[in-house]
Amino acid sequence: MPVQEALSFNDLTYLDSSPSAVRAYFETAYGKNPDGISVNSETYYNAVTPAITAQYGHPCYKTLGPFNYVTNPSAPPTSAIVGSNYAINNGDDAAQVSLTVEGAWSDATSWSSETTTGLTLSAEFTIEGVFKTGASFSVSTTVGQSSTQSTSRSSSSTVTVTVPAHSKRRVSMVGTMSDESMSFTAPIAVQGYFGANFPDRVNGHYFWFADAASALPKTSGTIQGTIRRTSVFNVQTDIGPVESLS
Repeated sequence: MPVQEALSFNDLTYLDSSPSAVRAYFETAYGKNPDGISVNSETYYNAVTPAITAQYGHPCYKTLGPFNYVTNPSAPPTSAIVGSNYAINNGDDAAQVSLTVEGAWSDATSWSSETTTGLTLSAEFTIEGVFKTGASFSVSTTVGQSSTQSTSRSSSSTVTVTVPAHSKRRVSMVGTMSDESMSFTAPIAVQGYFGANFPDRVNGHYFWFADAASALPKTSGTIQGTIRRTSVFNVQTDIGPVESLS
């Protein structure tokens, strides 16, 4: 189901319009100034209540369209040490030393969004896709919200290392760290009807309706934002050079 929300008279300023401009449209279209106007369940001026748009099933919605995602330029992946331990030999002869190395890190996904025109939605929507590295994302958010999700990860490995006498060797868990981001945009489209009630019959009726596309100079807005992911992958053990204990 598409994300939809009822249009309000408060939204009109972001569509280069106003209640008086909508009323003027009806006056121009029907040759008579209406007593009142309505959109969804809202009324303005001396409008009939309940609102005729609600009574006669002529809603007007803000509908969120499909998202478009663009991968942003990013720095090349770098190496990151996520854990380490030392294989130590205090003896007088070379020895095989077994040890366990544990690593811990967090993968984080952060996002933010905004409206570029002021026309907005309070309803929650979902952004989802796949980063260049193959990591997928799916988060629910609202316009203007910034947030971060972190996932703790860990790995352990037991290795056996040859260590010369009176020496040590550092064994590290090394991963590839990537920092990637995508920009996203989605349109908000306004579709539906306004209603007007007149003091006298106009073309045989007291009530008339007008398509938002005709009554408003603008019927769209845009949501834009960014989603970023920092992650570590391809974690492996790395055995460092021999170091003296002294």
